[in-house]
Amino acid sequence: MPRRALLALAVVPLLACPDKKQAPAEPPHAAAPVDPKALRQETLTVLVTGAENGYLLPLSEEGTVRGGAAEVLGRWVAAEGHCAGPLAPNGDAPCPGAGTLVVSTGDNGNGQAISSFFRGEPTAEVMRQMGYAASALGNRELDWSRDQFVANRTRAGFPYLAANLSATDDDGKALGLGRFRVLTRRGVTVAIIGLAARKATVTPMPGRMKGLEAVDDATALAEVLPEVKKVNPQVIGVVSDGCLNDAPALLEGHADWGITFFAGRRCDGPFPDSVGATRLVYPGSRWSTYAKVSLTVTLSSTPVQVTSAVSSVEVLGGEGAPAPHPEVKVIVDGWKKKLDEALGGVIGFTKTGLAQESREMTTWLTSSLKERFQTDVALLNRKGVRQALPPGPVTKASVYDLVPFDNQVVVARLPGDALLAALENTEARVAGVKRKGDGWVDAKGAPLDPKKVYTVATTDYLYLGGDGFALSKADPAPTETKVSWQLALIEWTAGRKSDEKRPLESLVGAP
Repeated sequence: MPRRALLALAVVPLLACPDKKQAPAEPPHAAAPVDPKALRQETLTVLVTGAENGYLLPLSEEGTVRGGAAEVLGRWVAAEGHCAGPLAPNGDAPCPGAGTLVVSTGDNGNGQAISSFFRGEPTAEVMRQMGYAASALGNRELDWSRDQFVANRTRAGFPYLAANLSATDDDGKALGLGRFRVLTRRGVTVAIIGLAARKATVTPMPGRMKGLEAVDDATALAEVLPEVKKVNPQVIGVVSDGCLNDAPALLEGHADWGITFFAGRRCDGPFPDSVGATRLVYPGSRWSTYAKVSLTVTLSSTPVQVTSAVSSVEVLGGEGAPAPHPEVKVIVDGWKKKLDEALGGVIGFTKTGLAQESREMTTWLTSSLKERFQTDVALLNRKGVRQALPPGPVTKASVYDLVPFDNQVVVARLPGDALLAALENTEARVAGVKRKGDGWVDAKGAPLDPKKVYTVATTDYLYLGGDGFALSKADPAPTETKVSWQLALIEWTAGRKSDEKRPLESLVGAP
């Protein structure tokens, strides 16, 4: 017999035979009425996405269909009880008694061609219909222009939050960034604080973050939390475009902050499930997954008790998947039609596809610029390519999927010493030169001459100092071609007339 059962049997006789000296038991009384509010307990679900990158359309990889904005919203409505539709100006959901809240860690609109070609407007429109309440400021939000960011923020209907960016002048204030947002669901007050990534002020095109000064994350949280707590939130969440492996050092020793969950990016290092009582949340990317923070809030206890659980949900299509949300599907289909009209037509063919960081990909991108502008060298950056080129027909839209950034090509005249310095940047991807031993040689195999001047085709982003390149210092008056990186690549690819017999990969073998 189990030990627990033996103990139970031993207790029963004692209860049945009270001490004779004990006073007789009081007659039973009717239970006092219970105030329902005194035992009030509410359940909420916070749905978290991140690095959506404008992937409004589902992706098909090796026969598996993932993601899609309409598909995600269809799942939220069917499986999470989400109330779809634009929020009220104060952040209230369109349905009374709604128990879900949707937030993002940032980088919403720049990536897939259906969004990036239209400068993020389609994603802003879709996120409004999906019911997003707030987003951290991602490092790609200002990829187009400051005015476009403000327009997209207005179109989306939710604030971008960055408590760790301080506006130092009117230029900074004009972006309209918030530090936190307070929302109410089922009588529970939820405060969402936003943090930009540490690289937020240097990753966008130089000048886009004018008037903003970065503040240390710990300092920012210590400063904003007293203001947040003035509204007595029962739940405090942080959405960050930063790395989750940095979160433990930030949160340890700060149980007094009372942060319920901290959502961010998965970067190079590992991270725990929680730090003290704070849950760490990774939402995935490209709407192929989302995170679900399930909260139970006991309002009757003093202080209020909050229990939480975090789970990750993969959004898969196919049989048994919830139907795409009809209203969002109409929006996406409308923008897809516009995209096909603007960028339809086949410009080439690849039998195997090109891997994102392959030498073939590098050769294709850089050689097209070098040949198009007849320069000695073409210089691009590794992170400028956002995905692989899939097998099959290559279209103009394929190019915008790969290279979503609004960059123009410039031709700079660089002394050899400045070019050599640029080539040592780990982000550099080049054509026209190659490394030999400990140095660099030109196309003819001659070592680069520090005193010779070389013509270099690159993007205005790198010329102006993006990713640590300092080309403008070496040539303050470059040739501005007024040609976009995408157009140069499209023209080169179309001119090569690749097909099944002569696929693109055979024309761009590794240098």
